[in-house]
Amino acid sequence: MGETALILRTVGADMASYGGFRWPESGPVACDDWDPVPECGHGLHGLLWGEGEGSLLNWDPDARWLVVEVPAESTVDLGGKVKFPSGVVVCCGDREAATRYVAEHGGVGRVIVGGTATAGDRGTATAGYGG
Repeated sequence: MGETALILRTVGADMASYGGFRWPESGPVACDDWDPVPECGHGLHGLLWGEGEGSLLNWDPDARWLVVEVPAESTVDLGGKVKFPSGVVVCCGDREAATRYVAEHGGVGRVIVGGTATAGDRGTATAGYGG
C-alpha cells in the first residue's frame, strides 16, 4: 500500500452529511458514484490533513467529527477541501478528539481547522478566525 493521508470532516449527530449520506462510526466507507473530475459531487469530501476551509465543517455542539484514512494519491483537490472515492474511518468523536488524532498521526506542524495549541514560557501561538 502506498502513502496514506488523513481527512478531517464532520457529520450531524445522526452520522449524516449534506445530501443524506450516512457515514459509519468506524471502518470502511465508499462513494457509489465516484468521478475524479475536480468539481464538487461524486465523491466523499473533507479537509486534507485537517487544513482548508473551516466554514465547510459542521460546528453544531452535537456534530460528530471524523478522521478518514485514504490513499494519498486518491485525493482530488477542490480548493479548500478534497474529495476521494473511499477510505477507512479511524476516528469518530468530538472536535478535540478528531483534531488531536490528526495532529498525533502525521499532522504536526499543519494548520488543523478546529485544533488547539498551547504556548508555554517564551512560546508563541497564532489563532485564526474565531481562535
